[in-house]
Amino acid sequence: MKKSKYTILNIIILLSVLSCVSLPEGLSTKSEIYNADNVDFYYDLTYQKDGKTEYERQIWEQAYDILDNAKEFFLMDIFVFNDFLGKGVREKLHPLNIAEEFSEKILEKRKKDPDVEIYLILDESNTFYGAFDNKTHKKLEEAGVHIGYVDLAKLRDPMLTYSTIWRLFIRPFGNPKNKGKTKNPVYEGTDKVTIRSILRALNAKADHRKLIMNENTAMLTSANPHAEGSRHSNVAFKFSSPILKDIYSAEQSVAKITKPDGSLKQQLPDRDFSNIPFSNNSKIKLQYFTEGQTALDISKELAETGIGDKIIVSQFFLADREMIKGLKKAAKRGAEIQIILSNSKAGIPNKASAGELMKYARKHNYKINVKFFNNGEEKYHVKMLSILKKDYMITYGGSTNFTRRNMRNYNLENELKIISAYDQNISKNILDYYDRLWTNRDGEFTLPYDKHKNEKIINDLLFRFMEMNGFSAF
Repeated sequence: MKKSKYTILNIIILLSVLSCVSLPEGLSTKSEIYNADNVDFYYDLTYQKDGKTEYERQIWEQAYDILDNAKEFFLMDIFVFNDFLGKGVREKLHPLNIAEEFSEKILEKRKKDPDVEIYLILDESNTFYGAFDNKTHKKLEEAGVHIGYVDLAKLRDPMLTYSTIWRLFIRPFGNPKNKGKTKNPVYEGTDKVTIRSILRALNAKADHRKLIMNENTAMLTSANPHAEGSRHSNVAFKFSSPILKDIYSAEQSVAKITKPDGSLKQQLPDRDFSNIPFSNNSKIKLQYFTEGQTALDISKELAETGIGDKIIVSQFFLADREMIKGLKKAAKRGAEIQIILSNSKAGIPNKASAGELMKYARKHNYKINVKFFNNGEEKYHVKMLSILKKDYMITYGGSTNFTRRNMRNYNLENELKIISAYDQNISKNILDYYDRLWTNRDGEFTLPYDKHKNEKIINDLLFRFMEMNGFSAF
């Protein structure tokens, strides 16, 4: 019996070791710090006003502007670039076909400026994990657009229990494309999928980056160009700076782990960004992070907060254990904390994490306040945190949800850190955005915590289990 136990243990250890994947070279990076003349802040906002749903749309016009003004190249590394819809979504959301709109603009650009190279780095979900060719993308490739889908098998596994089995006993059999016989379990109207593509999807990881750039300008956003998310509330930061060299270099590393059959051919050519002038404006500083480096830097900045500082969190998901601990410690040192989270009927993860923080604040009389965004079928999809110091503020914005999967080197992520004096437009615009939502100025944006909380113990236990093991959608 004892020998049998050791044999089983050895098999488990062997399988775990064989399934482990180290982070590919060139990922989880941080740039130098650069001065910047300006950073423009944009947002899409869906909200209620006088009993009606209002939409404000700014982000995609800025993306199209970057495309239109490209003289040498255009690059988009984005999570979702399709107009697939789940059952009932069209009737509930009245979505916009943003992927189709964006694709048409790319085709127009190819006709107008055929010498401008266009590169798209995309997540596997756009082909339902290799089940079929995306028809929209194929049209773009036929027009000369270079597309690469990130091979998610090269990323670390957030759900090791499942991925160990998948890597050893399912992946070796491959996944034939365009031969599916199974109805898509997530989206309506797509080509049929394979059982093996469904099993591949269950590894629950992604190229979650959200970057749009040309040779002079870049934009980081929380938004995806897809119909199902077209009504989501999101933010974006647009800027020109020599930091683009570092951002592009980080994308070259991602290109190397795209699938070899893509028209991108697993590479982005070297580019010269020396024509972008360095700024003498020390009142705005920029730094760029990918993957787990974002969490390390946020934790470092949170650890330096205390009395007189204010922390503002606006998030789609708040679940990462270390981030929650960092906020608690900041409150203990005397920092004021204000949090806006996407609302949902499900209590996980946001209502569980909010409940943990609020109970902690009540117990110790700390200054933590939470509101839930007044979203309907659409989502409050923002990923942003600001720290307000005496003479300046720090803002993080990009693709990174505050979850283990997004912050701990599992997904591909990217984030911009902005350090700005209060007299700069970027500071004024960000603070005005927070104030508008928190005070419900000219709309019904946020809901009081007490009327929408879920502090049930079972909710908290389930949340902790799911975040720790990866058995979740966050």
